[in-house]
Amino acid sequence: MVKDDLLPLRAECTMLFQSNPYMIESIDGLEQRLGRKREIIVPVLELLVKQGILQLLDDESLPLYRYKEPFIITELEGKITPEGT
Repeated sequence: MVKDDLLPLRAECTMLFQSNPYMIESIDGLEQRLGRKREIIVPVLELLVKQGILQLLDDESLPLYRYKEPFIITELEGKITPEGT
């Protein structure tokens, strides 16, 4: 499956986890929630983990996934000035 074909499912998975930020789910649970087969879901989950959107709670017998809150800078530590000033 081409990466572009996975874009709608990537968005759907991201929205599901963002809407339920405390949800921890297995691949089987995601199959039921999303109505998609494991073969299609696993590459999307792997990509979202690589992108830092999801966190894999690696259990050898049952891998679980959860939303990973983005790191947000709330305060700048230095002042940015235009070049030459």
